Amino acid sequence: MLEFELFVNLWNLLIKEGIGSLTSPWKIEREGRAYTEARRYDMLTMAQTQEDIEQIKQGKRKFLPNGNLVEIDLDKITDKIDDVSELEPTSNIDEYYRKIEQKKRVEEIQHEININKIIILAEEKLLKSKQKHSEKYVDSDWLHRWRENAKNINNDTLKIIWANVLAGEVKSPGSYSLRTLEFMKNISQEEAQALEKLGPFVTDDGRLFNVPLLEQEHITFDFLLKLDVLGIISGVEVSATGLQYNMTSLEQDKYFNIIINRDRILIIEAKEVDKNLSLDSYQISKTGTEVLSLGDFGANERYMRQLGEKIKSEGFDVKIADWGQTDATDKEIDGKILNSTQI
Repeated sequence: MLEFELFVNLWNLLIKEGIGSLTSPWKIEREGRAYTEARRYDMLTMAQTQEDIEQIKQGKRKFLPNGNLVEIDLDKITDKIDDVSELEPTSNIDEYYRKIEQKKRVEEIQHEININKIIILAEEKLLKSKQKHSEKYVDSDWLHRWRENAKNINNDTLKIIWANVLAGEVKSPGSYSLRTLEFMKNISQEEAQALEKLGPFVTDDGRLFNVPLLEQEHITFDFLLKLDVLGIISGVEVSATGLQYNMTSLEQDKYFNIIINRDRILIIEAKEVDKNLSLDSYQISKTGTEVLSLGDFGANERYMRQLGEKIKSEGFDVKIADWGQTDATDKEIDGKILNSTQI
């Protein structure tokens, strides 16, 4: 049996809810096939099915009433009308019905292909994860809402995002709200690319700190204003530089605080516990935070160093280090600080 807890959790969930038509890992084990071999077969089958769908759309193939798929020989179609004036108006309800059924069947098959491709991407994500599985369970209503939205995703870039949603929810149920699923249902590829561009600059507490590098990276006021309209970020309309964010000490005997951005962390210290640190920043919405957590990117190094320099100029001692998250939750500081250097 495939002994990967998160992977097993995913398939227990899919089988329970009757979602997806891929070969399950339990069947793979019984048949004695390797996982990679089985998934390769599944991908080849889907590719052939996709080709059949395109042939149907082009009128080169069709489904018979018994479900069989046959080719249409266009050269043998002899029902031609030379004089359009001789054409009598007719009403053929059966023909309309057949076309509607044909279209519905093609759409259902396309939906199944989309879902299964996304499931494979989610599998790959979970198989690479070292995170412990959660004791919580993915909500059934959430999963079916995910399926209804994911089935219409034809774009490969957006498929990756929806795979990350499923994998993330399996890892930590409750990570993505139904509101976030609804937001993502309507997101365009251009908007997804804008979020991907923003991602490396947003810290784990959902803030975008205003430093000169943002303009150089084309994170401009107009860019942020569009994301404000989308509901991803707030405060842009109020101030072009962001609102003041005050960071008080996390310790009682000296000033200590941190700023985490995915795989990088700033460690901020000072002798005076009551020393005040105030920075211009924009607040990312709950939906924005959830959506941005789907990206496969690290922190922008120059951004973190420039932010560190800005904090240092306020009289603080600042170090930058690698950060490795060790827990499924982000409610508390729980990770490893590695390779710290002074700024």
